[in-house]
Amino acid sequence: MKKAIVLKAALLVILSICNYACIDRVTIPETDTTPPSFSFKIEGDGFSRTFTQDDDFSRMQLNLRANKVYSFVFTGDDAGGMALLQWQLGENETIEFDDDFPGGEWTIRDISSTNRMIEWQGDGVNPIRGMILTGDFVARNSGPNTTVSTSFRFFVRDFGGRSGTANQVSGELYITIGDFTTELKVIP
Repeated sequence: MKKAIVLKAALLVILSICNYACIDRVTIPETDTTPPSFSFKIEGDGFSRTFTQDDDFSRMQLNLRANKVYSFVFTGDDAGGMALLQWQLGENETIEFDDDFPGGEWTIRDISSTNRMIEWQGDGVNPIRGMILTGDFVARNSGPNTTVSTSFRFFVRDFGGRSGTANQVSGELYITIGDFTTELKVIP
């Protein structure tokens, strides 16, 4: 048990150093017509999958087992500089994070009684290529034999260059939480 805690602490230190030292500063080009990209990797309960802006979210439903812990990595990337990364999700009673989440340059705020926004905003004076958010959450339902439906909405925007229009991509992954196996279902 002690060894696992020490290894986890060492990994956190390494990731923190890399998060600071591995920032890829960029110069915003005059124009940028290439859209940014994002990925959302989720692991837990025997399931592992990475979703990107290229997935057909309209045909997907992710079933999460209630009261299980899931780890995630949310990233955004653009060679001309990231302006905004957002992850909209259900309230803390549905998707529960630790109290100190997200920390760093990320903010979390309520946008309605049932939705929150986790957000990072880029800096046009000191632009960077991308940003990463990692963490764990517990999927919750309202009790045995109940299901909760929600969604994860991802939005990423670049600067569009110094004289161009910003490019953006988004995706909405439908989520159902209940007493069933974690799996990705394809909606016909």
